[in-house]
Amino acid sequence: MDSSDPYVKSLLSFGSSLESALSSNSNTNNNNRRVRKRKKSLSWISILFIGIIIVWFIVIILIFGRLEDELLSDVSIEQQQNSRGLATDSIDTVQQQQMKLQDVPHHSLPKYPIIHRSSSQHTRPLTDQAILQCHKALWHTVNTTVSVLPHNEAFVITGDILNLWLRDSAAQIHPLLIPNTYNGLSLVQYDNKLQRIVSGLILKTARFIRFDPYANAFSNKIHQFSKHDQTILGRHGYIATWNYELDSACYYMRMIYFFYKNFPNHSILKMQEVHDAVGIMVDVWIAEQKHEDDKESIPNGTLFDCVHCGKPYRYNPKELKRNGKGTKTNSSAGLTWSGFRPSDDACVYGYLIPANMFAVVVLGYMEELSAIIWNDDVLVTKAHKLRTEIEEGIQRYGIVQHKTYGRIYAYEVDGLGNSLLMDDANVPSLLSVPYLGYEYDEEVFANTKRFLFSKDNPWFHRGKSGGVDYAGIGSPHTHFIPSSIWPMAMIMEGLISNNITEKVILVEKLMSSSAGTGWMHESFNPNNPKRFSRPWFCWPDSLFAELVMSLTDLCPQPQYGKYAVKEWLDPDDVSGSEFMAIEEDDDDAESESESGDEEGEER
Repeated sequence: MDSSDPYVKSLLSFGSSLESALSSNSNTNNNNRRVRKRKKSLSWISILFIGIIIVWFIVIILIFGRLEDELLSDVSIEQQQNSRGLATDSIDTVQQQQMKLQDVPHHSLPKYPIIHRSSSQHTRPLTDQAILQCHKALWHTVNTTVSVLPHNEAFVITGDILNLWLRDSAAQIHPLLIPNTYNGLSLVQYDNKLQRIVSGLILKTARFIRFDPYANAFSNKIHQFSKHDQTILGRHGYIATWNYELDSACYYMRMIYFFYKNFPNHSILKMQEVHDAVGIMVDVWIAEQKHEDDKESIPNGTLFDCVHCGKPYRYNPKELKRNGKGTKTNSSAGLTWSGFRPSDDACVYGYLIPANMFAVVVLGYMEELSAIIWNDDVLVTKAHKLRTEIEEGIQRYGIVQHKTYGRIYAYEVDGLGNSLLMDDANVPSLLSVPYLGYEYDEEVFANTKRFLFSKDNPWFHRGKSGGVDYAGIGSPHTHFIPSSIWPMAMIMEGLISNNITEKVILVEKLMSSSAGTGWMHESFNPNNPKRFSRPWFCWPDSLFAELVMSLTDLCPQPQYGKYAVKEWLDPDDVSGSEFMAIEEDDDDAESESESGDEEGEER
């Protein structure tokens, strides 16, 4: 030890004092041997001596503890890291990632639907029939449309059309991803079979996107198509329909994000194919901001190796004007182009505002996943820049002045001054903006909503049948049914409502509109609900279940309804839960229906 150290000096000084004390006590004892209380004095000296020894040991411990700290402080940080098996650059990388993640916005799930399950405001309770129909609707997709495939895949058809729509399939399984549905968990968290279905759909969709990012619907088998279908309609291989719809990939990204919220470390999210699929679609959206410019509207890169890649998107001239290019758009608007609506009808103007709003939401989700799951700074930057540009485009071009309602959101615009004022029941719609999670201007949306439920919206209809007054938004897609209303729009009206009674009344009307079949249809005649389209259409069934689930804890409950997967073709089975039925009930609806589609493969 260094004798100049103040702590060492104190130790030596204390030792000398101790020695003097002991010597003094010894002399005192010798001089007082004849004192009568000799034994008592010796006893006190012994106690004092033991106390001094204890203090001495405490001092030694303190001094050597300090010296140890000084020695440790001289050991380099690098040596300490290496002793734990961590290189200095690894520590730096972790620290940099932590700093980076602090800057990544973490998003909340949409506010709507408002959950009223345990509310005391229920003045109009749901009927038992509504609870039972909720279970039928909830499990309709799993029971009748799901095929669990080998290689971690799953295939989900729409219903009476035996193909997978990117949008529909993701929407059909959405109720399984909703948090706090049963015993504090989502259904995919509670049931491993349901988790396998959704993770399989995520991977299957990723592979379809890689096959062709402009297609909106796929078959599970390769088909041979005519030359017309291949050259004009873009169909080949697995492609069922090649209608480029912006919202298709929006639904895929929403599904991924909700799955991530349920399973932050799930292996399916870390697969390169899933990462690639998102990157592909972000690049397509960036390219389609410049749809008017033939050269700039072509996405490029090693992932764009499909049959149609390397050239501008062009579709059937009978549906898209200007030889399949669509009407003229402003390439500097910031918005991203869509050829078709979620109804599969062609857009009049190429910038579909509800779909662009949906893109803003999911691009925020993908910023988060790109940073946290994929560690892809390039994709983070792309998604953020694109999101900002689209949002600026919505604010600049997507809001128009209406002479009656004031500032409202337009349905479609071209960025050149033209706009289409209407709404379509298919989601994304203007009505669904709160449900999608878009941060809208409350005044503008309130004005828009007044417009949507007025005669000024050409697709808002009313009717009466069986003593029930129906009112809701339809779609030009079902023009063959007069004044048709889509249950999907009535459901959406309930999903964005904070009025419990209003929601329950809508549930009752929706049940009446099913004409006794127990299913939600594509559309119906409000003056005669027995006249409807599509008897087997699972997308609105899932939305109906979501609406009822926001009102009660009685759906889902295994005693009221269970599921049986339509097809389980994967040799690796997984366990389910008490929601799994032993046998599947064949309860497909058979009822009067009409179809206005010219081609059987299209909706």
